[in-house]
Amino acid sequence: MSDKLHKLGFLAGKLFAKTVNEVKPIDTNKETTKNNSESTLSPEEKIKKVVELLDSKNTSQNIEDLLNRFEYESNEIIFKRGEYFNSSTNEKVDGINNDLVNELGIKEINNHLHFIYKEKSLQILMVNETSGSNLEGDRYERHELIVIYNSICVLTLSVNKEFGTFADTYRVGNLYSLKSFKNGSWLDDLDYLIKSFKEHEHNLAILNRDEQKRKLADKLDLNPLD
Repeated sequence: MSDKLHKLGFLAGKLFAKTVNEVKPIDTNKETTKNNSESTLSPEEKIKKVVELLDSKNTSQNIEDLLNRFEYESNEIIFKRGEYFNSSTNEKVDGINNDLVNELGIKEINNHLHFIYKEKSLQILMVNETSGSNLEGDRYERHELIVIYNSICVLTLSVNKEFGTFADTYRVGNLYSLKSFKNGSWLDDLDYLIKSFKEHEHNLAILNRDEQKRKLADKLDLNPLD
């Protein structure tokens, strides 16, 4: 009996050792290398990399598209437009906690777009408007633009309004005007939102065109009168 127990113990030991050898250790080298690489960048290099990343993702164009859209319809996205907010008269902002409002220095919210999709939340805010006229008499209007992804501020920079004859247009300021940035999947989500809205518009246009054809066909009679 003792020989059998000894043999079983020996086999169990070998099995445990094999199992331990097969378990892959947590790879911290990759994260450490990433942090070390980032810490070795000069401020100029880090800013340049962020600007290049934003540019490669068409971030400015995508945000401008969302700010200047007239329709936000999609079967995959819930869209909400927030109310005007002024910190001296309003108690809270829908979708943003007061701590974040205070942290970001939001005095007023002039435009608030809120997109809910794939169990995610992305908000684009235009805040703290400054407006007036320059020496030439031309009007100007500027805002601080804030992007909040899943309750975390991921981007702040400036946005300007261009006054037009028929419609005004918002333009995202030069990427070198950015004040903060956090990398993440939200950059690609901007593109997803736009594609989803455009796909819905395309499908709706097809339905409308088919409906117009049907109505016209109902008024056409190929049977001879006599």
